[in-house]
Amino acid sequence: MSEDANQAESKSGALRVCLVGLIAGGYSGVPRYAAALTRGLDEVSHEFPELELLLLTSREGAAAIQARRIGVRQIRFGGPRANAGPGRIALEQAHAAVARSDLLHFFDTSGPVLAPWRPFVTTVHDLSVMQGLRPRKHAYKRVLWPWAVRHAATVVAISAFARDEAIAILGADPSRLQVVVSGPGFAPAGAAAAATAGPPFFLYVGQLAASKNLPFLVEAFARAALPPDVRLILVGRPGDGYAETLSMVERSGKRDRIEIRADVGDAELDGLYRSALALAHPAMYEGFGFTPLEAMARSCPVVASDIPALRETAAGGALLVPLDRVAWAAALERVAVDSELRAVLRSRGEQRVVLFSWQSAARDLCRVFARHRRS
Repeated sequence: MSEDANQAESKSGALRVCLVGLIAGGYSGVPRYAAALTRGLDEVSHEFPELELLLLTSREGAAAIQARRIGVRQIRFGGPRANAGPGRIALEQAHAAVARSDLLHFFDTSGPVLAPWRPFVTTVHDLSVMQGLRPRKHAYKRVLWPWAVRHAATVVAISAFARDEAIAILGADPSRLQVVVSGPGFAPAGAAAAATAGPPFFLYVGQLAASKNLPFLVEAFARAALPPDVRLILVGRPGDGYAETLSMVERSGKRDRIEIRADVGDAELDGLYRSALALAHPAMYEGFGFTPLEAMARSCPVVASDIPALRETAAGGALLVPLDRVAWAAALERVAVDSELRAVLRSRGEQRVVLFSWQSAARDLCRVFARHRRS
């Protein structure tokens, strides 16, 4: 490992916490969570002199976070294998086993399998893998996740729903569980993008995968009696079951009004949020609900599934709709033609999202770390 120039000086008597953050260099929800939370930790770390935080990450993770206060130790390897999948996990395991720290922190549900005696904090997001919503290639998580929850000194859950799922599905010990509510999705660098003129559209943001319920959304959009210029833009990277989504799009009676953008940068995404009629978020399962909060933070109305995690996160700020195609088609129709409804949703979303902060999440997590110094 090579040590970055901004490595913090060791603080005498402080609890040394290694933030195992290779995942921060990847894409999708958990990598964005890891990068945003680490930026929050970097901002508030000076408030906790009893802690010494060191980030272990890839070059992509270091570039995404750009830490100024906390130490950064960058591994020699980079690229997709260092930031995602089994390659990332193997690298994390090897480096975590020898990291000079008193406590390890993992941003996902993982732990130091190669050094199980080391104290660590693990993080529970959603348990869709355990509920059979993902393919067999992720089967290793069915072994790693229960192990991590059983052996962690503290299990951090990103929502009350995630906490309850960890207890019910993984058998987590409630006394070692701590809810640290997440922040409001990603925060792009630089000035906010401006809304753009053009035909009106509904926006979906997330992995382009069948598990995200995209065929359902495409069908609901096709059923809806919408003005002829209203489009649906699907933004994200192809995932498992993408062929099924693509096939549904190709067969749709509104094929010419559906657009797929598979590679969108943060600045462009920021502009899409600010220009959309509404975010359409038809999730069957979520552990938290980053995307609706991302939309609310950009004054974008939100139409989302009426499921437990989204009630916890977005209730009062979004139009929550049962997972029924007819109900969703009707909701899209209402939002498309009712400017007053969109204004109400925009206002409520802005009021809701201010309750979430990456700095608050970082402070709560530092308090979790600090308890291990006293134990």
